[in-house]
Amino acid sequence: MRDLSRGDRGKEVLDVQTRLRGQGFELGREGVDGFFGPHTETAVLSFQQERGLLADGQVGANTWRELVESGYALGDRLLYLREPPFRGDDVLQLQVKLNLLGFNAGPERGVHDDEVERAVLDFQRNAGLPPDGIVGESTLMKLEAVRKAESGREGKKIPERDRGYAAARGLTGQSVTIDPGHGGADGGIVSAQGLAEKDVALALGLRLAELLRAEGCRVQLTREADERVPLYARAEAANGAASDFFLSLHCNQAPSPAARGAAGYYFQRSHYYSEHGRRLAGSIGARMEAAGVPWLGRLGRNFALLREARGIALVVEPLFLTSPEDEALAKRPEHIERLARALAGGFADYLARLPLGSEEEAS
Repeated sequence: MRDLSRGDRGKEVLDVQTRLRGQGFELGREGVDGFFGPHTETAVLSFQQERGLLADGQVGANTWRELVESGYALGDRLLYLREPPFRGDDVLQLQVKLNLLGFNAGPERGVHDDEVERAVLDFQRNAGLPPDGIVGESTLMKLEAVRKAESGREGKKIPERDRGYAAARGLTGQSVTIDPGHGGADGGIVSAQGLAEKDVALALGLRLAELLRAEGCRVQLTREADERVPLYARAEAANGAASDFFLSLHCNQAPSPAARGAAGYYFQRSHYYSEHGRRLAGSIGARMEAAGVPWLGRLGRNFALLREARGIALVVEPLFLTSPEDEALAKRPEHIERLARALAGGFADYLARLPLGSEEEAS
């Protein structure tokens, strides 16, 4: 599906409007008319904010997939392990229920993967049901019956399981996928002086890869040249390599040229968040500040790159290309070096378990 934004019209817009209205979003006078007008844009923005997406009022790949998946409720369809896996709010609801009951369904991403199937099978065996891994009427009825006995726990964060994560003390042997954002025809943000986000991300990614390899890390990049890599193929590359870490590099933008600094984003969806991602973002933030880079904080988001990657995932935006000051710094090799060393140092600090303060403190 092509990206959609204000002014577009056609069957794709009609589909978006139908889905938005079906979920209770107001479309104003326009209604479902196949034209992407101001009321449709407002509805898209509201949906994006509610789902923890990038709120830009446009329907790109991430927003479209979320819009489709949000239309499923548990019980709408049979759920089981398949390829490609089922994705949707029904899978998310299933994971929440299983995790609350103590059956480890993995990170609450809304993806029916191997961990979800193991949890379903474990639940079925414990509930006296045939362990077939299929979530149908009988399994749902048993889940609901048990849930009533566990009422009052909904919405509470279940501690994240480490899934065998080793408490390593250094970078040697760690597997990292670095994802320089955008590329090819997709330049990303372009500064007033013509500096493209794709070029800043690639320069930073290549240098960071060198630093991490020098420390004994196994590193792969989703791109090493000016080429376009589809959004979901980036996380798939990390999963295919069974990477311990997935780091996606981007640049920020803002209406005001005064906005500048760096930020880190970890996976969060409703009450669930990645504890390891949040901790890693804190380590990198401390290194950024030590390097003289303003740190805006660590923020939980439901970005596709963060949700789809199975390792510890982070999106880092080290500067604003809409800031003349940050733009000037981005052109200097010594600043790219400074940023790369801050990122590498953040990884090392995280692995060394250096104290970062209370996990409940403000970012």
